[in-house]
Amino acid sequence: MEREDMIVEISMRTDIPMEDVEDVLDYQDIIEAEELMCCKKKKCIFMTILIIMFVLGVAVTLCILDKKEKIDIEATVKKYVDKFAKEK
Repeated sequence: MEREDMIVEISMRTDIPMEDVEDVLDYQDIIEAEELMCCKKKKCIFMTILIIMFVLGVAVTLCILDKKEKIDIEATVKKYVDKFAKEK
């Protein structure tokens, strides 16, 4: 159902002027758009926090493995930096 048809139908059924029905529907559209933006912001914040937690987990794991001498971070970083420098 198109918007104009819906406005006419609501106006006829409720005996409310068409202008008032149109204003209410416009206001409802604005509210729905704001709710959608709020939902997108919450999702973005949640994903950002999740990514930060993952990166921190990786960093902590690497630090723990380095302290237990399971890996050598300095040598590994140096190897990859040298490899990257050679590619350029």
